[in-house]
Amino acid sequence: MKNLVSIFAGHDANITFYNADKDEYHLIELERLVKKRYFRLHVDNSPEYQKEILTLCQEIAEEDWGIENDYEAVLISSDGFIQVDPREIFNTSNVTTVARHHQTHAAAAFHLSPFKQALIVSYDGGGDDGHFNIYAANGAEIKLLKNIKSDFGGGYLLCGSMIREVAEKSRHQLALSGKLMGLCGYGNIDHNLVPAFSEFFFDRDYKKLAKKTNLLLKNLDCPWKNPLENWVFEGQDGYDIAATAQAGFEDAFFSVLDKYDTDIPLIITGGCALNVLVNEKVKQYYDREVFVPPNPHDGSLSLGHMLIYNRPSRKIDITYQGLPLVDKNDLSEFVKEYSAKKTTKKDIAKLIKDGKIIGLVYGDSEVGPRALGNRSIVCDPNISDMKDILNSKVKFREWYRPFAPFCKKEDAPKYFDSYSFENLEFMSYAPRVKEQYLDKLPSITHIDNTARLQTVTKKSHEHFYELLTEFGKISETNVLLNTSFNIRGYPILSTIDDALYALENTEMDYVVIEDYLFEKQ
Repeated sequence: MKNLVSIFAGHDANITFYNADKDEYHLIELERLVKKRYFRLHVDNSPEYQKEILTLCQEIAEEDWGIENDYEAVLISSDGFIQVDPREIFNTSNVTTVARHHQTHAAAAFHLSPFKQALIVSYDGGGDDGHFNIYAANGAEIKLLKNIKSDFGGGYLLCGSMIREVAEKSRHQLALSGKLMGLCGYGNIDHNLVPAFSEFFFDRDYKKLAKKTNLLLKNLDCPWKNPLENWVFEGQDGYDIAATAQAGFEDAFFSVLDKYDTDIPLIITGGCALNVLVNEKVKQYYDREVFVPPNPHDGSLSLGHMLIYNRPSRKIDITYQGLPLVDKNDLSEFVKEYSAKKTTKKDIAKLIKDGKIIGLVYGDSEVGPRALGNRSIVCDPNISDMKDILNSKVKFREWYRPFAPFCKKEDAPKYFDSYSFENLEFMSYAPRVKEQYLDKLPSITHIDNTARLQTVTKKSHEHFYELLTEFGKISETNVLLNTSFNIRGYPILSTIDDALYALENTEMDYVVIEDYLFEKQ
């Protein structure tokens, strides 16, 4: 087997490289490279620009991962096309498509999971093989069991577009889902309306929804693009609609999953697998192991495509094999300019205990939309107003958006309630904070007492584990707050220059880059 390269050009465009000599996979999420969230390589981009981006990716692969420009094949996803001939860019004569949208979701998730067999649910806003597919995986074989007519992803987005606090500051329609999920904790579920919302995810008909719920829905054919005055729900009414829509989403999901209640492990993937509230309830309601990959969204499609082609016999771990710092060779120059000094995890822990907000940059980026330690902002969750400070003065985002905790895997049962503490490395679930720690961990405890937990071990993230070890020596609670290292409207950073710009232009106090401590100038 020679080197391989795989390209997905739709939203959350990405490219995966396979190094045959080292049997390694590396994934570049293009939004981080071009600094445009949800970037589509094939939309509104000239062939010349597409060629420039792909050529840059090959240069990164060669310089950082030692992958020579000599490939057995270029794999092109069936629902994400490009306008340039990749054969010249990647020095191959073989260009092929081998799988479809949800097939690739399923393959990526299965090969990242610890399971040898599993039931796989892949659901999102749709691809070239539907919106909601169920698969049975055994060894390298992944078999389609059922294609379900629905639109869970699109329906959830549109529920978000009904609510002023969700939609009014959204720069991209795909941002609505995460905001709706954050806001729903502030609302009260109207159980009389839940069945209508549940049906809405199978039959996205606004007129039917309005009739069944007696809700006043105006001009909602494409509500996200309508003027503010046409958005109906705001304040507590909006919060209640958010909570009710989430409950309907959950009911709709379980109405499908209940038909496949077996004792084999379950994998949930696709863009809707980012809904941590559903994922947590799945763990609560079913006596089975559950796994959600770090990148269940379309950012995994090039990887899944490649894994179908490559059929690996081993578990793949690509969590921290994303985009390197593009300007990492300039680190010494930045160190000199800022008079940055070497630091230790003990020193960082002391700064955090003193209430400082610190950006962390280590190695290649984690993959997926959630920062897992290599491109993170961390601080002390014991400080009561830290959530408000981060939202208003660092992230510049909505007041209701929650933040995630991380702790050692062995410490998690002390602070959180969960059916199982396995497979919590990727912020994929929202267990409850134990009652005795609600007041002690205010900045990571959401209004509904849940928290999007990440557990770490020394093996999974040595830097985070060491930092927690030092923080635990000086703090009453050994939990830290983690949020992605980015500013509102931009993807997770990809350069040292981006990190230092954030340091100088937000209320962050320090940035640590490869154990160098940078202070504001």
